[in-house]
Amino acid sequence: MAAPPVIPRRQSKSTNDTAANSHPIGVNALNEGDRVKADTHLMHAQREVELVNHCFADVERFMARLQETAEAKNILEQQSIKKNSKKNEKKKTKKKKEQDDGPLTQRVTPPSEQEFVDIFQKIKYSLSLLDRLKMKISEPTSEELLHHVFIPLHLMVKTTGGPELAATVSSPAMTSGAISLLQQNLHEQEKPLWKSLGPNWTVPYSQLSEIMPQYKPVFLDGWQPMAIDMLGQPIEDPIESQHKHEALMQTQQVIDQARLTVYQEHDGMEDSLPPHEERLYRCSYDFVARNSSELSVLHGETLEVLESSKRWWKCKNEYGQIGFVPHNILEPINHAEVDSSNVVMRNQSMKAPIPPPGGGRVSCVLPRSTGKNAFHPDPRPHSMPPIGGNGDKVFLMNDELLQRLANGKSASIRPVVINKANETTAPLDYHSPPAEVQGWLRAKGFNDYTVQSLGVLTGAQLFSLIKEELRAVCPEEGTRVYSQIMVQKALLEDERKATELEAIMKKQKMKVDLKAEGGEF
Repeated sequence: MAAPPVIPRRQSKSTNDTAANSHPIGVNALNEGDRVKADTHLMHAQREVELVNHCFADVERFMARLQETAEAKNILEQQSIKKNSKKNEKKKTKKKKEQDDGPLTQRVTPPSEQEFVDIFQKIKYSLSLLDRLKMKISEPTSEELLHHVFIPLHLMVKTTGGPELAATVSSPAMTSGAISLLQQNLHEQEKPLWKSLGPNWTVPYSQLSEIMPQYKPVFLDGWQPMAIDMLGQPIEDPIESQHKHEALMQTQQVIDQARLTVYQEHDGMEDSLPPHEERLYRCSYDFVARNSSELSVLHGETLEVLESSKRWWKCKNEYGQIGFVPHNILEPINHAEVDSSNVVMRNQSMKAPIPPPGGGRVSCVLPRSTGKNAFHPDPRPHSMPPIGGNGDKVFLMNDELLQRLANGKSASIRPVVINKANETTAPLDYHSPPAEVQGWLRAKGFNDYTVQSLGVLTGAQLFSLIKEELRAVCPEEGTRVYSQIMVQKALLEDERKATELEAIMKKQKMKVDLKAEGGEF
């Protein structure tokens, strides 16, 4: 049973179009962009209608060939029976019969496996197209055409001896919309066939782990769809475009869920902040801050923990300084002095925590070597006052930290090897389209899953994600993606500052040149 041709819905003439001629020229110019956009949209819809009709035409040709093959096989079988029953036939008649059998023998040859796969692919492709066209076609509708498609699909599965061959057809992958269309409109007797075809037919591409190659149909009559639109832009395959849209929606849902979880944890942490006594912790090791967001502490120093949801805890010392400290060097104040199998007794440091002069943050320079001739730079800035009073205590604390770190080092310790990120010149900024984001991620060496999941975002969308959101989308590489994004942000910021500085210097030079010219006169 052949599927009827797909016919686009007739567009009713808009009152805006009728009244367009009565508007002034300026108003028509304002609406020109909308008209071009509407024409482009209509052209894309017509192109998809032609695609699905050509898919149906190839399926019909293939089914006609299968029927012809079956009929030829039946005729040959009947002739073979008659031949066995008429052994005394004349030689002339026998010769004529052998000549007639030639074309029949050729028609009996069944299609190859690759030809079956080609038609299975076009059936899958047409199912996804029908979902895209369900609001654009009528007489018949997309829902009605589903049942016409399943008639040849059932016969092909039966001809190949079961669903095994069809189940291996992975490309083109199904869209989420096509899966929903099938779930909501297939008859009860059609659903078992559909489900027997396996995940390549019943699971959308957005939920599959492997990356599918893009499908490009080749039609038996040689027809090819339009490749360039009226604006001169290349036209992307509609199903490939749908896959990208659905991947973006799925990624955005994961990001939104992760963002909601982070906000809920943050709100819950603020609402259920424990009493002050339970927030006091004691440092079990020294720690030197490496940047302005961290807090330098001494062994035995008491801190108040403000946030403790991550590996780095936000703490405040007794002088009001706030910064992040590794959680594994802190112990609850109530258990720090207890001698047990799980807690090691530690003696408090002889040096008490000292506030920096003027309430600022203590900074120090770590020694680069520990040999006899090692050079230890003076951690004091040139603007600091002479040692004495609080300033004396500050540098005593810094000296103690440096000395402990220097004493703990040994030449036999193997240096830590940090794998550097792949050097790349792939561009990425806040204006980057998804294609540039994909190129940047690949150049950085991220796996296919990460590239596929985040490659649907623009540069601005990627830069807006926090670490928890990236880890929710890409559990394996989310943290490393976040680190690379921070590096890229810093590079862009440096470029922006350099550009601003260059503009300021150029402006200043112009002022100087103008003054010099005025002085000459």
